[in-house]
Amino acid sequence: MSNYGRGILMILGSAFCLSTSGVGLRVIEEADGWQILFYRSLSMMALILIVLLLRQPHNLKTRIRALAWDDLALALVLGTGFVAYVFALLQTTVANALFVFSSAPFFAAVLGWIVLRERVAARTWIAIVAAMSGLVIMVSAGMMSGRMSGNLIALWLPISYAVSVVLVRRSQQPDMLLALFLAAGIATLITIPFIDDFSLSWVDLGVSLYLGVFQVGAGFILLILGARYVPAAQVGLLALVEPVLGPVWAWLTVLEVPAQATLVGGAVILAAVGIDAAISAVRSSRKSSQSSA
Repeated sequence: MSNYGRGILMILGSAFCLSTSGVGLRVIEEADGWQILFYRSLSMMALILIVLLLRQPHNLKTRIRALAWDDLALALVLGTGFVAYVFALLQTTVANALFVFSSAPFFAAVLGWIVLRERVAARTWIAIVAAMSGLVIMVSAGMMSGRMSGNLIALWLPISYAVSVVLVRRSQQPDMLLALFLAAGIATLITIPFIDDFSLSWVDLGVSLYLGVFQVGAGFILLILGARYVPAAQVGLLALVEPVLGPVWAWLTVLEVPAQATLVGGAVILAAVGIDAAISAVRSSRKSSQSSA
């Protein structure tokens, strides 16, 4: 199989892993958000460290010494994003949180235009306006249903993603795995002052470890490694599997039926993201064909 084919499978696998977060959090018995975050982040650190040691056992010290301020800032943004992700899912519906997150490519486009002076196509600006209208519908519905805090927390997810994209472009590291490890470490440290009791039931501990190793750990590792072989536009398109599958898993397993406004707003966001990403992917494919001809 080609590197491109492996990249496609990695990104699809990433989206599948990440989409299971809502179901995992819904089956927690007694643990609060801080306890879940602690064991989730700790197990994520362990997985990433194993992967780093397997991939580059002799260059790890060199990579640590080469860390720059942008890399540390990236770890801080991702770390706080991990914290926000859990509390967003605990305080709003799975559909709301994941659909809000699906607007991340547009936040990245805006920030890239402002900070990096990257040109944004007219169709992307149109898609941004459409996605933001869907976002307004969802947040308004959350306000009326008493879930405004969860929707506001969820807004940090696409923003932190956009900031991360800009910082990654300036990072000197060969990949984001080390920054991902540090981000999990930051998330772990943030939780410690808020935990009174580190003991959990076996069910809650198992779910928290699952979230750390499989959902966010494997999910982000696959995304980072797979994105190296697939054009960015296609990565964004394939990543939409996550917000599509997330509410479906919650609907099928824990019977969390999305509100009508959530479905409408989410459909608007997904349509805007999907159309823009599809057009970008087609144009990128045509350019590649012309250059190879």
